[in-house]
Amino acid sequence: MDLNLILIPIVLLLIISFWITRQRRIAKTKDSDESLRPLKEVIKSAEVANDGFFRALELVQNNLEALIARAENIEEKLRSATLNPGIDKREQYTAAALLLAEGQEAERVASMLSLPVAQVHLIRDLQQVTVRDKRTSAFGKQNGDTLSKETTPQSKNAAPREKAAPRPILLVDAIRSATQEVIVQSEERPRFESITA
Repeated sequence: MDLNLILIPIVLLLIISFWITRQRRIAKTKDSDESLRPLKEVIKSAEVANDGFFRALELVQNNLEALIARAENIEEKLRSATLNPGIDKREQYTAAALLLAEGQEAERVASMLSLPVAQVHLIRDLQQVTVRDKRTSAFGKQNGDTLSKETTPQSKNAAPREKAAPRPILLVDAIRSATQEVIVQSEERPRFESITA
């Protein structure tokens, strides 16, 4: 019994000492957790900032790639425009001349071809002038043929006339030839319709 009386306080003392050491350890871990909490918060905020930085960096890279692609497209368009300047405009003017020759209004032709109205009016005026020139030249040729028949022919020993240098093709010439073709076609149409009617 004496042994039990001695063992019971010793066991109680060990349990109490174990409990006290455990409480101290828990208190130390709480203290260490509390002292590490600001460090953990700093680490978390650094991770968030790091993620945000890399996301922003990806967005900037994507925007730069899109800008580079746009710049390359614009450069290609500029290159093609400098290699073939005015081809589209020439085609637009030719189309305007043809539409005007068919009797379309100048304002309508300008809106259809995205040309200034003043330029379309100028094309119409040029067509009218070329039609007059064609009529006068045809009349002059008829009169010139009769005059050349009446005059004496040149002698064989006479010096041949020098050939003039060919002049460059102008926009007026292109419009003139296009309008002449349209006029010839428009003159032939009523005859054809009257024959079939």
